[in-house]
Amino acid sequence: MTPTTATMAALAVLAATAVPAATAPAPPPTQPRATHCPASASPQPRPAAARGTTGHQGTPMSYPQPARTRLRALAALLRASPCDTAAGPYDLVHYRQWNNPTRYGAAVREVVRWRGDDRSGGQLATQHPASVVPVTHDWWRPGDLYHVGPIAPFTRTDMLRQDLGINELPPADPTAVLANLANLSTWYSPRRDSRAAALTVLADLSPLTYYPRAVDRSGRPGIAIAATSGGRRALLVLHPHTGEVLAYESAHLGPFGWRVQTYLLYLAHSHATHRWWEPAAHPRPAPPPRPLYPQPQQHWLLTTPLPCYTTTTQGATP
Repeated sequence: MTPTTATMAALAVLAATAVPAATAPAPPPTQPRATHCPASASPQPRPAAARGTTGHQGTPMSYPQPARTRLRALAALLRASPCDTAAGPYDLVHYRQWNNPTRYGAAVREVVRWRGDDRSGGQLATQHPASVVPVTHDWWRPGDLYHVGPIAPFTRTDMLRQDLGINELPPADPTAVLANLANLSTWYSPRRDSRAAALTVLADLSPLTYYPRAVDRSGRPGIAIAATSGGRRALLVLHPHTGEVLAYESAHLGPFGWRVQTYLLYLAHSHATHRWWEPAAHPRPAPPPRPLYPQPQQHWLLTTPLPCYTTTTQGATP
């Protein structure tokens, strides 16, 4: 059968528009290393209403791969972050959170948080729609943050596995594990070795999916780790060289694709020497005066003698 002119023309169009088989892209290229920590030592949350909200479509992903080998390789070659050398007893975390639907009356929140190993801390926060108070101020004394979790969960893998829910019976769902890590990342600023330990723990968790390229809502390139379960997807965007958590997304599958319920954008992970407010250092009080004790005194107490009373019959009537 001889092809007609119309058929030949259609085949020519298909040949001209054919796309060659795609290959998985490499991770984001190496960026120049920063020599100083870009995070401010005293950050302030900006008004959340100024940025409004953003779309609810999930982060587009492609080229999925098994995550175990990739995470182990990243943990072995992990670089230090410029903020790892920042001094101070407080972990400093600055993040922005979108909620759909709103949570506790807030569609967008921006939070600056301080946390110390003595379970003290502080927090400044704004939200949209704005509340009666433009910026809420919180300050916690030592011991007040007992509910946050272990003092240093990233320093021991067994403690980290417990706090992520992996050691529970039954073990936590992988989407819940990523959500727990995202929550820890709103309180802690783990340094290089601690981040490598977290990556190793995630590498042993299955099934996780690795995506070689992802972009967070601020435009920062990274890699992504995802877990899906029951129509829900949890997604972590990590820095491709330091392993820092850049973003977290929780989405559910709808008729038009993934729809975001919660999105966390981590603007800074660093360390600080002080919180937004510190109590005044009172001068050392003066020592109390020496106690006084009664001492015996050799004094005689002299009193006027009382008159002597005697009976008499003088002048009495017989």
